[in-house]
Order: sequence, then C-alpha cells, then structure tokens
Amino acid sequence: MSGSLEEHLGYLSLPHRLDLYRAAVEKIVQPGDHVADVGCGTAVLGMLCLQAGAGHVHAIDSSVAIEVARETLSRAGRASKVDFIRGSSFQVDLPERVDVVICDHVGYFGFDYGLIGLLADARKRFLKPGGMLIPSRLKLHIAAVESQKGRQLADGWQAPGIPPEFHWVRQNSVNSKHAVNLQRDELLTAPSELCCINLQVDQPDFFSWSAHLTVQRDGVLHGLAGWFECELAESVWMTNSPLSDFAIGRPQAFLPIEDALPVKCGEVLDVTVMARPADHMIAWVVVHSASGRRFSHSTWQGELLDREQIIRNHPEHIPHFSRTGHARSLVLGYCDGQRSVAQVQQAVMRDHPALFPSRAETARFITAVLSRDTQ
Repeated sequence: MSGSLEEHLGYLSLPHRLDLYRAAVEKIVQPGDHVADVGCGTAVLGMLCLQAGAGHVHAIDSSVAIEVARETLSRAGRASKVDFIRGSSFQVDLPERVDVVICDHVGYFGFDYGLIGLLADARKRFLKPGGMLIPSRLKLHIAAVESQKGRQLADGWQAPGIPPEFHWVRQNSVNSKHAVNLQRDELLTAPSELCCINLQVDQPDFFSWSAHLTVQRDGVLHGLAGWFECELAESVWMTNSPLSDFAIGRPQAFLPIEDALPVKCGEVLDVTVMARPADHMIAWVVVHSASGRRFSHSTWQGELLDREQIIRNHPEHIPHFSRTGHARSLVLGYCDGQRSVAQVQQAVMRDHPALFPSRAETARFITAVLSRDTQ
C-alpha cells in the first residue's frame, strides 16, 4: 500500500502481519529467485524475500515511500540486489520475468484496494510460467452488525452541531464504505463466506454474491460488515476477521443501511453484494423478510458528482486543453534533452511570465511538472 510515512508505520505495526508474510516467503521463495515487489511502499516484503535468499528484487512503487525503501535497504547492505522503480506497476516494464510476485494491496474487504487488477497485470507481464503469487487466494466474508461506531460514521453529516443546511450530504455517507474495527459482540449474525477468488487466474470485471443471514440475537441492524481471509501460501492465511484471535488489526469494511432497523433472533436477512473492483464500486442490497424492508445502496450513489467531469467524459464531447493542461504542455515543450531544469525554468518564466496569476505560482507549477513528468 502507498501513502504517508504515518500510514506505512501503521502497516509495519499491524499485529501478526509480518510474521505471516515471513512464513509465506519462507515457503515459496527459493534461493536465487527473482521477485517483483509490486506497490512495495517501504519494500519490507522485498526485504523478507532477500532474507529468505532471493537473488534480486524489483521494488515498484509510485509514491515517495520508494525512497524510504532505497535508504533502508542501502543501510541494510542489500541495495545491490534491488532495483528501485518509481512508478505505477501498470506502467512499468521489467527487463525479465520473475519467479515470484508479492504485494500487500489487501483492502478492508480484501479486493477494495485494487488487489485483483494489480496482481492480474503483474501475473501476465512479470511472472514466469509456473511462477508464484503472494497472495494467491482471497475469501470474502459478510455479516450483519449492530455498530454504533459504524452508524456514527454513516450519520456524521447529521450529527449535533452540523448546520442543517449540510444534512443532505448524509445521503452520500450512507452510500459509502467506512473503515471500522468491530468487536465480536457487534455481530448480529454468523458470517457467511461470499466467495473464494483465485488470484492466479483471470477474474470477471463484475462480481455478484448472495447470502442468507440468520439473526442470532435481538438487536438493531445498522449495516453489513465485510472482511477477508487471504491465502499467502499453503496453510498460511492472513485475516482481519473480528472473530479471529490472530487478526492483523486492519479494519473491516462497514456498509451502512439507510435506517437503523430493529431485528429479532431467528429473522432472516437476504443480502446481495456486487462489486466492480476496477472502478472501486461496491453495491449492497439488504432485504428483511419479517418487515418487508429493502435497503439498496452503492458507492456510486455515494460519489460527489462533478458535473463538468461528467460532461468531459461523454464520448461525444470534443476535448480542449484546460488552462492547466495547456500550461503543462507548454512547460514540457521546453524539455528538448538539451536544457537543464534551471534553463527550462528560466525559459518558461521569460517567455510566459503570466502563465498563472503570480510569478510565484508559475514557478511552483513549472517545478511540479518537471518533478512529476520528466526523468
């Protein structure tokens, strides 16, 4: 996973996680193996592979965390066996096929951080025939929950102190996935396994899963909770289940319903969960047969729509450069393979001093473009 240093420290601090990956690596990585650590962050997984005898690691990440990886492995005396590649793995080419692809883009609900698409691309373009993936399979579980924490997240825009003019935004938050850390006693039903996804073969673009959940105690239904079991290697499973004593501490995915609903022991909930992982879209339907209530939600409904973006995305729209796009194109036009960064900055400032309202913003923009879009 990519993100801030604080986020990466959180990943390193999760209980059991590194021990489980280490156990998987020791089972799979053979001496001399070449490994692709995809979306590597600080490359701790690549480091585990080197410790297990890997001959070389391609560490790939689009965030600045790749610099933490570079410095850490240099200090550990292992940088000679690593090439550090700053970029999206979808846009990177490797000079060779590798024996193992490893990553930890496992979201709260397993698939919801891009794991399926990322591994599918890496498997097709990076992995040798017969090579191994870590992880290899993903089981998804769902349960009905009574969670005040989840309800507060869904109802946050109508909380005391929020001006009533903003209460309408609740419609977006009840159609959003929220991260929660649930306790066992917050579950109203036993969990149901929705599916088992084999990451070593092609998967459909769209998934639809159904479950029948039986309420085990009287309570109030606030929504659904989803979590994962992830097979890292044979007999090595990682989970964020609230029912496991060995959960890694990663939150579960809370999927709220519009209204809190009283339920009684023995009543049945018919649940459907649909997902289009490439678009980060999740939809969920809950039917309470005893009352006839039906709740239908999707993260698509939870998106804040950009009307101009919708127009720009229409197939018949004729695109034109925006001011920013024109400015970026102009700056990159000065990159001729001869000018230095300083010379490009000077030339743009000289020829286009009013590119933005202030010279300071023009200078900042030039620096940002050269930093991001050149090498």
